[in-house]
Amino acid sequence: MRLFITTTFLITFCFLMYMGHFQPVHAFVKLIAVGKRLELKNNARSVNISYTFRNPKRFLEQSIDFDVDVQREIRDMKLSLAYYSVSRNNGTQTALLKRHVDLCFFLRNPNSDRLVNRVYQLVKAHGTMPTKCPFGPGCFYMRDMKPSEIPIPLFLPEAEFVLELIYRSEVRSEPLVEFRFYGKLVRMVENLLPKFGELNGQ
Repeated sequence: MRLFITTTFLITFCFLMYMGHFQPVHAFVKLIAVGKRLELKNNARSVNISYTFRNPKRFLEQSIDFDVDVQREIRDMKLSLAYYSVSRNNGTQTALLKRHVDLCFFLRNPNSDRLVNRVYQLVKAHGTMPTKCPFGPGCFYMRDMKPSEIPIPLFLPEAEFVLELIYRSEVRSEPLVEFRFYGKLVRMVENLLPKFGELNGQ
């Protein structure tokens, strides 16, 4: 019995010393998109798009550049967005999220869609994007856009995915741009421990 009490005391003492050495931190979980490849099709009569996908070893440093050359005036544009989770066994794609956005209405009323607005503001911070309709002809761009910075809802599963964006001009009822991003969601815990400098009082 005395041995048990002594052992318990030592364990408790070591734990308290450990907790006293490490400062309290606030850790939180987030989902990170890790890209594998892109597919892009555009209607060259209306829009020309080129891109560069940088895929270094550290997936947090993945980045994408876009150059967009709009060939004509575009008076209205609709976005069809779909997010598919891909089965590991047979590659079956299951649509977990679908939505249709009137982009010209959104540009006039950015608070009408909170999720789209968060992504739009992130894209604007990395380049130039249309701010109203009509827009074009003209050039727009995006530089060093990191997939790891895109806000992702935590309810999505940690699995392979396909993000599909299709932009249409309702006047001509034809796709202007078809974009597909293939990758995997990875769950990360941020700020789990203090920085090394903080541990040493630096």
